[in-house]
Amino acid sequence: MNNSVGKNNRYVRNMNRIGIIGLLRDYGSLTKAEIAAKMDLTFTAVNNLVEELMKERLIIEAGLYDDSSRGRKPKLISLNPADKYSVGVHISAASVRAAVINLQGDMLFTKHCSFEDSANRGSVVNIIISTIQAVLDKSGLESEIIGIGVGAPGPLDPFQGKILSPPNLPGLQQVRLKELIEENTELPTHVEKDANVMALGELWYGNGRHFNNLVYVDADIGIGSGLIINQKIYQGFPFGAGEIGHCTIDINGPRCTCGNDGCLEAMASGIAIVRRVCEEIGRGTESSLCSYLNGENQNLDVADVIHAGLAGDPLAANILHESACYVGISLANMINLLTPETIILGGVLANRYPDFYNHVNETSFNRSSSSFHNQMVLQPSELGEHAGIIGAGTIVFEKYLNEMSD
Repeated sequence: MNNSVGKNNRYVRNMNRIGIIGLLRDYGSLTKAEIAAKMDLTFTAVNNLVEELMKERLIIEAGLYDDSSRGRKPKLISLNPADKYSVGVHISAASVRAAVINLQGDMLFTKHCSFEDSANRGSVVNIIISTIQAVLDKSGLESEIIGIGVGAPGPLDPFQGKILSPPNLPGLQQVRLKELIEENTELPTHVEKDANVMALGELWYGNGRHFNNLVYVDADIGIGSGLIINQKIYQGFPFGAGEIGHCTIDINGPRCTCGNDGCLEAMASGIAIVRRVCEEIGRGTESSLCSYLNGENQNLDVADVIHAGLAGDPLAANILHESACYVGISLANMINLLTPETIILGGVLANRYPDFYNHVNETSFNRSSSSFHNQMVLQPSELGEHAGIIGAGTIVFEKYLNEMSD
């Protein structure tokens, strides 16, 4: 027997289950016949898939379809958002956020904690675990929560659930985070790179819903990207795909935290923007941001620069524009290399500074092949600053559906 045939059948079946859930998220309630028509499947195939999903309480009957015609009215099917939940955890360089997520992608209970010392391993781990435990206690739903998903800065090993060497969060270096969380919560835990979970969240609940292949770019304190190919996270070999922030953009550029020179992250990230502002003010450039520094760089952060840019400060606006151009050049390279159906741009820079997205859009299209970018959609994140949490919780639902195939 060809084992690949069985694996392929399981993959297709699982994709069809996810497809049904996606349709019900988009439309609310549908009949089996409507689902079959929208997915181009036979009624029998849909009926079998619906029975499996109903057995797992992922979907429920939602009354009868009334089209005012005579005859037996078909039953409507909808998602069941009140039976199975996950916990989504998003770890950034400065803080951790956690939330209980339902199948609709709604965040029901949330908790946010900042790291007191991002280099202190014990402190960072304790804050992560206490934040997760806080939302579990607050929800009162522990018996209905099927797992915990974690989006964390890379590089990391998603198969072992081990954080390797995140340059902006030294307190998590070589930490077996999956093991520690499972020991403390007794819930199955899945750890994935932060940009990957953001991409998955957009695929399920955001602007990636109608695409099979997409790239999510997280333009934030650091810069990363997540790749979705055939509706699955693409991890590469072994698991480091999507490190756009550590691709060289200027061979003579500044040293990056990864040890390379001229990386996109060193040229265009939130950290780089703050550095550039401080350098220019140090040279005597006038700016409303001078008052933040008080002679030192430590009091200024990227949110201050964004606020100044929105208020019309020339220095802030120029440096944000420069950053967006570097990101746009990198996306042009990605368009030419991967030809994705869509690129979704998120992160604090894109989410909070609209001109950043506009400049990225203009630059990427001007510098990529028209044969490719004319067929591709570049768009902002729909989930915004919640993409990491919702995407992390989505991993749990996806894993659960995969296990139904075994």
